[in-house]
Amino acid sequence: MKLLECEIEYFPNFHLMQLYSGFFELQRKGIIDLKIKPIRNNKEAYSIVTALINKKHRVVYDTLDGLTWIPGDVDVNLDYFKKNYDVDFYFKRSYSPLMTEHHHENCKVFPLGLNYNVQPDKNLLRYSGSANDKFKYFIKTNKLLKKVSSKSFFYERDFEYYPVKPGRRNVLFLTRLWDPAEAKSQRSVELRTRINKTRIECINRCRNEYGKDFTGGLQIEKFASRNYPDLVMDNSLTNKASYLQAVKDHAICIATTGLHNSIGWKMGEYVAAARAIVSEPLKFELPGNFSRGDNYYEFETADQLVEQIDRLRNNEGEMLRMMNNNYYYYNNFVKPENLVLNTLITVLNHG
Repeated sequence: MKLLECEIEYFPNFHLMQLYSGFFELQRKGIIDLKIKPIRNNKEAYSIVTALINKKHRVVYDTLDGLTWIPGDVDVNLDYFKKNYDVDFYFKRSYSPLMTEHHHENCKVFPLGLNYNVQPDKNLLRYSGSANDKFKYFIKTNKLLKKVSSKSFFYERDFEYYPVKPGRRNVLFLTRLWDPAEAKSQRSVELRTRINKTRIECINRCRNEYGKDFTGGLQIEKFASRNYPDLVMDNSLTNKASYLQAVKDHAICIATTGLHNSIGWKMGEYVAAARAIVSEPLKFELPGNFSRGDNYYEFETADQLVEQIDRLRNNEGEMLRMMNNNYYYYNNFVKPENLVLNTLITVLNHG
């Protein structure tokens, strides 16, 4: 017996693939009756889509970084949100309690959860929009081409691992920098500069502190190569397949704040692999019981980062407890089918 009927827009954007993975899996299991509505131009934003549940509940899924519907500060954006989203339910990746104070009177707002770049197992060629989209999708998913090229898409099984400690209590931080010259506002310039400074300090401090027990550096791109060539890592370490294997091979992984104060994809990837995590403070809220001290240790300075890493390295029981907590949280709140199912149950219970 199917639980409900769902119709969701399809727009080919990596931010949204976790949602499509979840909807397709629920359809495969017979839990929902799913209809896909391809859209060529996403009028809302490139990482927001709308669904219709049981032909009556209008639901928005928003995977944007931060409160950034339009250019402007937080107050401008919250005002925009209130005036422009007259829907029944709004699930927001970067969820802030401020949204419950600034929403349309008919709208119920909830946190969506951690986002990561997972691809659906289902073939999306029929949904991929323009001829150019279809060609790109074919190139990236063709099995014969995969034999002669690097893997382009990654699925749930590529991210998932178990709460089993590696042989060493090693530490991982592979990251990237954001070029301030590409920012669209002075506020964004300042944020990118601050993000870059924190990431560079973390890498340098951990290299000095942990030596061979630390794997860390910057992704190859023009800004990093020009300004911090000594910190740039070879592509054999930073390509996606190698990076995901490195996450599983390390006991402790470091997470920093993303653009617009968002919780980055790395947090979702670390949780999927059931790793111990040391993270900058989270600026947005998540569903369920994800909390400081249970799922991650928190730091704000390089000194605090080292202190928190040492707490985990010196206490195997605490490290394994955190890994187990993240394994549980992933399977209940991040795994695509359960992330989506949680939203659908919320709609049923509050509709």
